[in-house]
This record gives sequence, structure tokens and C-alpha cells, in this order.
Amino acid sequence: EKEETSASSQKENAAAGGGSSNGDAEEQKTNDTPTNGAQDPVSVAATSSQFDREETLAQLRSLRVKELRTECAKRNIRWANMIEKEDLVRALLTAREKASNFSRSGSLSPGVVADIDDSQLSAELESSDGMTLPPLLLDVYATWCGPCQMMSPQLVAAATELGDTVRVAKIDSDKYPAWASKLAVGGLPTVIVFDGTTGKELQRIEGALMKDGLVDLARTHV
Repeated sequence: EKEETSASSQKENAAAGGGSSNGDAEEQKTNDTPTNGAQDPVSVAATSSQFDREETLAQLRSLRVKELRTECAKRNIRWANMIEKEDLVRALLTAREKASNFSRSGSLSPGVVADIDDSQLSAELESSDGMTLPPLLLDVYATWCGPCQMMSPQLVAAATELGDTVRVAKIDSDKYPAWASKLAVGGLPTVIVFDGTTGKELQRIEGALMKDGLVDLARTHV
């Protein structure tokens, strides 16, 4: 199944998108001042093959506990038993270091579906850095799209099975219409596989896929 996209349908349905959930209100009282001009913590990562451990450690320690927990959730890290702020910092430091060898933007982790923005997608498709990475499986979706919502848990299951063999991400076509246009997306969801080294498109399928279909599509290009 798929839903056709158009400028009018996107505008009419934009209000139907799901609201974001509130993060945990509990904050650590020390060293929790907001970061100035802060980026999404997940997007702050090594953009080259050289991971700066000390710089990343300092940046993580500058974040609020709520921000650290939010990033843990995005990276599928269970933080409920992490009592001290430093426990969160160390867990994320390890995750970011692993991600630096898996993802150009540092926002993708093995076995996890990352909801990325335009700058992160640009970084993931960069081909001039000489890095050899796994293929990228990208889901172009919209919050108002029924088939997109149906496929969402299937994509999570596929990412879990694919592990570190494929990078898995999704991007909201309403938030980033320029990318939807650049990729010539005509129906939602559209699933596209990109080469991990060159960033070139290898294959695409319009319409919702089940877990096995997503896994088969990705593994064809591993």
C-alpha cells in the first residue's frame, strides 16, 4: 500500500501528525545548565573517521540529564537504572564512539531506526570522505500517512535483525520537503537503499513493506 503525495494533501493533513511526548521532568541539580545555541545532542558527532573522545566527553557532560536521557532513548539505550549523570555520559560516550565508525553524522546506531533531519541525511550520503560504510536503508514517510504508520514497527524489527550490516533511518517528508523533492518521492512510504560508499541510490520501493520484505531489500545490497 502507498499514499500519493501532493502539496495540497500535505498541507491539509499536516495537523494530523502525532504530538511529541514529554521527556522525564527530573533534572540533576548540578552541571545541568542549558547548552548555548544547542543542536540536537544526537546530531553532534564525529563527521570524520577520527573520533575525538575528550571533546565528546566534555560535550556530553555539558548536557542536562533530560537531554542525555532523550539521546539514550533515541539510541535505544536503557537508562532507567542509571542513577548518576556520569553513568548516562559514559553510556552515550561508548555509543557515540561506536556510531562514529558506523555513521557519518554519528546519529545512526546499529540495530536502531534513526529519525534524521536534512543535515544528517546530507552527511550520511556524503561520498568524498573515503569512508566505507554499510548501505543506508531510508524510509521517507509522513505522520499522516496510514501505510507509513503501519510500516513503522516493521522497520524497527528489520533494523534489529539487520544489526550492523545496514544503516537504517527515516525522514519526515513534511518537515523536509526539499529532500522529498530531491529524491523524487511520489508516494508514501518510499523506501530507498543507498550505497554506503558512494551515496548513490541503488533501489527503491513505493508502498509499505513488512519486516521480511525490508530485510530482503536491504540484504540484496550488502
